[in-house]
Amino acid sequence: MKKRLLAAVLAIAMLFGFAQMAFAVETPFEDSLFYTQGDYEIHYRIVKHSGEYKGRILMLHGFLCSTYAWRNMAAEMAKAGYDCVLADLPNFGYSTRETPNTKHIDRETLMEGLMDSVAPNGDWIVAGHSMGGGVALNIAEEYPVKALLLYCPAVQSTVPDFLDGVVTGAPMRFLMNTFFKIGTRFKPVVKLVVYAATMNWDFAKAYDVSGVTDPFLYDGIGGGMCCMLTTVRQTNMADAGKVKVPVLLVEADRDIILDKGSKQAFAEAFPTATQYTVHGGGHQCIEDRAAELAEQTLQFLQ
Repeated sequence: MKKRLLAAVLAIAMLFGFAQMAFAVETPFEDSLFYTQGDYEIHYRIVKHSGEYKGRILMLHGFLCSTYAWRNMAAEMAKAGYDCVLADLPNFGYSTRETPNTKHIDRETLMEGLMDSVAPNGDWIVAGHSMGGGVALNIAEEYPVKALLLYCPAVQSTVPDFLDGVVTGAPMRFLMNTFFKIGTRFKPVVKLVVYAATMNWDFAKAYDVSGVTDPFLYDGIGGGMCCMLTTVRQTNMADAGKVKVPVLLVEADRDIILDKGSKQAFAEAFPTATQYTVHGGGHQCIEDRAAELAEQTLQFLQ
């Protein structure tokens, strides 16, 4: 009798735990939405415009980030009349974590499907920060966008083929899952990372790190990144000339995250782009310098 009672209690506890996790993932924010394609569920949010409608922007975040990174920019752009669609790329935020068993779909294909589901045949502006900039460029080369906004964009590439088995093996995925799940619990460390990314200590001290750490509470993010490193579509710099729409290229002069190769590659790919430098800004300038960047972006779009 005691064993049956104990088993029942454990079963209820497990079910409650699963229900809590499912609820948290399904509704991380009040405005959370999900787009499904194949094995993937892509989490996204829409920040609606106020006043006169000016356009629609897909915003793609950088490495280790999520829709949270765009919150300030989206608020500024929405006030100016733009609907902002913020999407979590696979393995980040609250989107699907890839495993070796996932039937892979390129991030670009997923984002194009998301845009078609939100506004079929709609006019889109695509914005990308860091890693998201590499994805945004690939999209602009093949999808009819009105403008391309690149904020500290980074070139994306895969690991060498001979490392595929090591990177996606169970030991490496377990190690990375454990590292991120434990490492993100130390808030002072996370704030130091925020400082390194923004070069703004006052901003880092006041930063709500839960926006960064909460997605890491869910299993699989480290392992998903391992899989991503072997399947990601590389940034197609060679075909950048296919992009015939206006391009805004933003860099930050105190960016210690982005390598010089990425900066040079994008500058050479878009010699006629409208360029802007965030003086005194770090890599994550879309967060602490959002008002400044929104002003420059609006001038560019107008």
